[in-house]
Amino acid sequence: MNPRRAILLDELLKKAMIVPDDVVGNPRVMVTGISTNARRTGRNEMFVAVRGTKTDSHMLLSEAVDAGASVLLVDRREVGSYPGVTIVCVADTRQAIGPIAHAFHNNPARSMIVCGVTGTNGKTSTTHFIYRILAEAGRNPGVIGTLGAFHGGHSIPLHNTTPGAQELAEIFHKFDLHHVDSVIMECSSHAIDQGRINGIPFRCGALTNITQDHLDYHGSFNEYMNCKERFFAEHVAAAPGSVSCFNMDDESGVAFSSRYRAEQVRFSTRDSGKHEVVADEIVMKVSATEFRLRIENRKARINTSLVGSFNISNMLAAAACAHSMGIGFDTIAGALEKMSPVPGRFEIINEGQPFTVIVDYAHTPDALERVLRFARQQCASGRMLVAFGCGGDRDRGKRPIMGKVAGDQADFVIITSDNPRTEDPSVIARQVLEGLLRSKLKSNRYYINIDRGNAIEMALTMASPGDVVVIAGKGHEDYQDVGTKRIPFDDRIVARTVLKDLVGNFTQMESLQTFREPIA
Repeated sequence: MNPRRAILLDELLKKAMIVPDDVVGNPRVMVTGISTNARRTGRNEMFVAVRGTKTDSHMLLSEAVDAGASVLLVDRREVGSYPGVTIVCVADTRQAIGPIAHAFHNNPARSMIVCGVTGTNGKTSTTHFIYRILAEAGRNPGVIGTLGAFHGGHSIPLHNTTPGAQELAEIFHKFDLHHVDSVIMECSSHAIDQGRINGIPFRCGALTNITQDHLDYHGSFNEYMNCKERFFAEHVAAAPGSVSCFNMDDESGVAFSSRYRAEQVRFSTRDSGKHEVVADEIVMKVSATEFRLRIENRKARINTSLVGSFNISNMLAAAACAHSMGIGFDTIAGALEKMSPVPGRFEIINEGQPFTVIVDYAHTPDALERVLRFARQQCASGRMLVAFGCGGDRDRGKRPIMGKVAGDQADFVIITSDNPRTEDPSVIARQVLEGLLRSKLKSNRYYINIDRGNAIEMALTMASPGDVVVIAGKGHEDYQDVGTKRIPFDDRIVARTVLKDLVGNFTQMESLQTFREPIA
C-alpha cells in the first residue's frame, strides 16, 4: 500500500498556482488530504467549503474541524476562528478546488495527453471512439464519462458525467499509477460552469453539437452555449500546443470556429475544401455505413457496422481529435472500420423476434429526432412505436418539444416515466403530451403508461412483424431515480425478458390492431 501523501500548505498552494486573498494561521501546516464532506474529513486534511445551489457547507466548518481538519478553504471572510486551524480565503472555492486537488496528487494530468469532449449529444460515443483509436495506436488510454471511468480492464463507477474536481483528481492519480498516457473525458456544461475541470491541461478539445438542454440550470440557450464556448477559450486554448476540433455541420461549431484564435481542426460531412477532416460519398444501409474519409490530403474508404448520420458525425469528431493527438491516418481509418456501438446508443435488442427493437439514450429533442428519423428507415414496410419519457427536476421546456418530435415521427407513442426524481411523473407526462397533441399523430395513436416496465412491455406486445420499437431516454442506465431513491432498472434487460416470452409463442400472439391501418 502506498504511504499516505502529505504536503505543506504553502507548497500546495504554490504548486496549484493559487494566490489566496488571506491566510489566517500557520501557512506551513501539513495537509494529508482534500475533502468536501465535513463529517468525513480526516485528520490534518483540508476541508473545502462550497456554496451550492441548495446548501452552503460554510455552515459545517465546525463539523470539519471536529472531524480533524487542519485547514479550511473558504470564500467567506466572516467564518469565525478555530484554534490550531489555518483558514485560507479565496475568491471562489469552486474554482480553486480543482487546481489544489490535482496539485495534491502532484499534477499527474500534466504528463498525459488529455482530450475533452463537450456538446449536447454524442459525447459518450465520441469519447469511446477516441479511446478505441488510441488503443489501436498502442497508447494506454483512459476514459471518464457517462459510462464511468476506465482503462484497460479496470473501471471506476461514477455518479456524474463529469465527476467533481476532487474525484477527478483522484481518478487521474489512479490512472497515473497504471501508467495511463492519454485521457479522454466528457465535459458537461455543469462541470465547466462549476469549475470541476479546473487544473486539467487539455491538449485537445472537441465540440459535437449544441441543442437545447439544461436550461433549468443555465437559464437560457445563450448562456448554455456561452458555457460551452468557455471550455475552448478558457481551458483548451490555455494549454500550450493545444488543438480544438469543431463540428462544421453544427451552427454553434461554425460560430465557435469563426471566433477561435488558437489552432483548430474542423470536421464535416460537407466538403467545402476548407475542412481538415471530412466524410463524403456516404452510403447508409440498414446494418452498415460506407463513406470516404479524408484527413488533410489522405483518403480512405470506410466500411463500418455503425449506422446513422449521428454516428458518422461522432466518428469524424473522434478522427479529428485523434489526428490532433498525433495518431496516423492509417491507424485512424483502420480503427474506424472496427468500431462497434457504445452500450445504450442505438443498441439493437434481438431475441429472435420478427421486428426491430432499439434502445437509445436520446433525452434531448435533437437526439430523439435523429434517432427516430433513422429508425424510421428501418421500418419501410412496418410501423414505428416509441416509448419514452422525460426526466424530472431538469429542463421542463424541452418536454413538449420532445412530445411533438415523437408525434411527428412515430406511428404510436407511449409516454412513460424516465427518471422522475422528486417530480410527479404524471405531471411530466402531461407536459410531454402538450407537445404531442400539436404533432401530426392522430388522437388515438398514443397512450400514457407511467410504469416504465409496463410501457416497454406494452410497446413490444403491440409490435408486429416488420415494425420497429424505439425505447428512448435511458439507454445504458441500469437504474431509475424515483423520489430520492435509486432503484434497479435497465431498459435492455426489461426488453429482453419480455421478448423471450413473446418469441416463444409469437405465432399464437395477436398484436393490438386498434390503431393499425393498411399499408399500401
